[in-house]
Amino acid sequence: MVDVDYLVSVVVPTHNRSQYAIYCIESLLDIQSELLQVVVHDTSNDGCELAQWAKDNLDRRLTYVHWKDRLSMTENHERAMSLATGEYICLIGDDDSVSERIIEVAAFAKSKGIKMITPKVKALYYWPDFRTKMYGAAHAGRVYLSAFNQKIEYMGSLSNLDAALHSACQGTDALPKLYHGLVHQSLISKLRDSNGQVFFGTSPDMSASVGLSLLGHEYALIDLPFTIPGGAGGSNSGRSAAGKHKGDLKSDPHIAPFKNLEWPEIIPHFFSVETVWAHAAWATLNGVGGTEQIKKFNLARLYALCAWGHKDYISTTRLARLAAVQQGYPKVGRWDVCKELLIVIFKHVIARFKRLLKPSASNGREVLAVVPDVRLARQCLDKNLRNRIKNSL
Repeated sequence: MVDVDYLVSVVVPTHNRSQYAIYCIESLLDIQSELLQVVVHDTSNDGCELAQWAKDNLDRRLTYVHWKDRLSMTENHERAMSLATGEYICLIGDDDSVSERIIEVAAFAKSKGIKMITPKVKALYYWPDFRTKMYGAAHAGRVYLSAFNQKIEYMGSLSNLDAALHSACQGTDALPKLYHGLVHQSLISKLRDSNGQVFFGTSPDMSASVGLSLLGHEYALIDLPFTIPGGAGGSNSGRSAAGKHKGDLKSDPHIAPFKNLEWPEIIPHFFSVETVWAHAAWATLNGVGGTEQIKKFNLARLYALCAWGHKDYISTTRLARLAAVQQGYPKVGRWDVCKELLIVIFKHVIARFKRLLKPSASNGREVLAVVPDVRLARQCLDKNLRNRIKNSL
């Protein structure tokens, strides 16, 4: 068990992205609280302006490590997590930030004995270089906020994991979150002590959600934006929005740093959002001992998603399905995939129809401001929250 020195540790792994990470860290250190630790594990091997910035901006609350050897994203996250000494831990990306409200939420969770508390995604920031296939630069620099009510619901992690498995683990929205959530240090230690590591596979955020779900604890879902996800053009989310988030497993820059990567034949052998999420969930289920949950993984949904969204990899998807058939996995026949494909197409049509009802880039969300970096975005969000929230939790 880690000795606790802070109430909250915000953990930020980063690599060659000083242009975002410096603003991210500044936004965190701007929060006036001695209860907050900021942990940064930096594997940059470029000019690394961040390393020089850290030397010039000493702060007792900042734990900064520059590890010059190239690590995979998962290894970088693992090392970053090992430095956190807060009672509650929040993992974010280097283009994200958190609200000052995170301290209040953690104190509330502690007072109620809540070990995991996850916010609904209500605040977003898109960096000026963010582009999408549909809207181009329409999101650039915008701080968005959707309506929220501060209500708290208590969720069953195992039952929600079953629902996520039925959808081939295509997102963490129904699961407890370490990435943009708060998790008690004791649960992180429990994962690490039982398996030697916290993260498995190629997506740390998905892996953490699946691993924490397997612990079987109830978690709290709160309708209050105590973090603010950021979308930068140079991030995986930025690549995805621009339609560039796919590639060969051997050459893709996200996958290349993984050494001795085990990628099962039954997951299509190419890099995409769908396959990376599925791989991380699958690796975590195997690593943590979720043998019963593996049987519930809807491979047919995964194949349908890959066939619909990545037609240039249709032959690769077909080979994965045939491997699943040969290995005796249930419900991976052609008709099973066809049924799932109909569901995927139906959901796509509904999503497009909703977009027609709200055709603007904001999609009905309030635009709080247009700002050049996440530091100003965090300030803008917190100023707005102070005006809207009169009572504490």
